[in-house]
Amino acid sequence: MAFDPASLVRPEMAIDPVHDGRHTLPDLPLMRESIPYCVVIPEHEIALFTYTYVDKDGDAGAAVGVWGRGLDGPPIFERLPNRKVPADMGFDNWQIDGFTMKQDLAFNRAEIAWKNEQAEIAFTYEAFHPPYSYATHKDGCPAYAANDRIEQSGRCIGTLKIGDRVIEFDTPGHRDHSWGRRDWDALHYYRWLQCQVGTSHSVHFWEFYALGKRAVRGYVYKDGKMAEITELAVDWQGDNKLDQTAFQCDVVDELGRRTRVEAEVFGVFPLPAAENFVLNEGAAHIRIDGQMGSGWMEMGWPISYLKHIAQTGAY
Repeated sequence: MAFDPASLVRPEMAIDPVHDGRHTLPDLPLMRESIPYCVVIPEHEIALFTYTYVDKDGDAGAAVGVWGRGLDGPPIFERLPNRKVPADMGFDNWQIDGFTMKQDLAFNRAEIAWKNEQAEIAFTYEAFHPPYSYATHKDGCPAYAANDRIEQSGRCIGTLKIGDRVIEFDTPGHRDHSWGRRDWDALHYYRWLQCQVGTSHSVHFWEFYALGKRAVRGYVYKDGKMAEITELAVDWQGDNKLDQTAFQCDVVDELGRRTRVEAEVFGVFPLPAAENFVLNEGAAHIRIDGQMGSGWMEMGWPISYLKHIAQTGAY
């Protein structure tokens, strides 16, 4: 499967495929590059991600998470320790211990694998729409988040093995790729969504609050066209720990199309990102314009705030 570049509403949204590869990062504080792959298997109510990163000094690591109420046991999580990687090791053949990532460096296809004592993951990713670049937004990519950030949905076909249990999947998935400064402590709070219906619909947004302001980046892909979000309204429900249980989103894009997203969350996995910032990954059954799909909303919180709410109770 290869995406159709003509699906972009504005030609200036196109980005150079060179950005599917590894970047040379300037020698400045907090410079890093990262790529996660997100897969939801809704019929089993299981979600998984792989995540890898490398900083300006060539120190790299990786992490994997598997969770959901369909899992026979607690969440599976492993974080591989940082280590130096060769400067010439690219994302077309990236390997850290039992994790491998092979991107075609054309934003079309990738092969992902992870193996440890708890689980084995192997899948191919095939994009079904062009990558969306935050830098092509009229206000650009926020400097505290990255020089640029790319989001793209695709079809994920593979196998998840946990002990004797083997789950074969053919399901939509998502990836992002960012490079530049990442200052988690500049953020007050955020909501990041990725969701799909087959290979016909994809909705992504990042609604973030930083420096006393609200900002939104994202797109809607449907009817064969990808357009940037111009209006966004989000409501959500959660428990007394502020873990999300459901959410509803109304989106308007630059073509004037209205899109409704409704979700029921079946599992939340906390991924610590910094000393005082956690990413609560909420995998969900999701409807886009009434059509059944899947995805997840990641909610980024200061850990000190969540501790305060846990101590005092959600009001």
